[in-house]
Amino acid sequence: MKTKAILFVSLTLLLTGCFAPVNLTYESARMLDEGNIGLQGSYSRYNVVADSAVESANLNSNFGFALGYGVSPKYTIKFRYERMNMTPEFNEVFQNEDIDNVLDELSSMNYFEIDNKIMLKDGVLALGLPIGVYTYGKISADQQGGFGWLSFDPRLYVTMWGSSDKFELTVIPKIHIMVAGFGGIGVLPGISLGMGLSSDLDKWAVRPEIGFDGFLSFGVGVNFNMNTGRSQD
Repeated sequence: MKTKAILFVSLTLLLTGCFAPVNLTYESARMLDEGNIGLQGSYSRYNVVADSAVESANLNSNFGFALGYGVSPKYTIKFRYERMNMTPEFNEVFQNEDIDNVLDELSSMNYFEIDNKIMLKDGVLALGLPIGVYTYGKISADQQGGFGWLSFDPRLYVTMWGSSDKFELTVIPKIHIMVAGFGGIGVLPGISLGMGLSSDLDKWAVRPEIGFDGFLSFGVGVNFNMNTGRSQD
């Protein structure tokens, strides 16, 4: 059982380039009205969890910011940034599992994303087609930082109770497709479950979310939508 757990952890880490990819979005199938702007702040934690034979460890804690714009009633574009801060446990996981990882002294990474969100059914179903880039800082005296991975993360937003102004529940299946700058490609399926809590979800929301893609992730986002007066009937 322990061998299987170690193999699972090793395979998952190698597929993603030896770090936990960004899995949480803090969104639902709701779209921004045309001309409106959405602001988002978030905090997330990513843990490695495989089996009782492998201890759970917090790999990184992320702080995120996003800016969205309603291009049309059925299309929203969103620019997103997350700062990924690696914990001391990050290095211990790789050392304990004896994984040959060039980033085992990594302290932080940056994630940049452009998301194209398309309405499939108003308030119920939406498709996200984001393209992202992971970069990393200086690792050691003889290894500088730079471009690390290109990602394509198609995701589907399935929202329940979306007609309510105060509560909604969203299931978000997705696939992480990672292309490493040093060669190689990895594909990792994932899923997350998020809630929207507010007095008016069209204006603001607190969004706790939990996800799994080989790593257990959880966090909370806060969203604010601003009406610019440019929406059209």
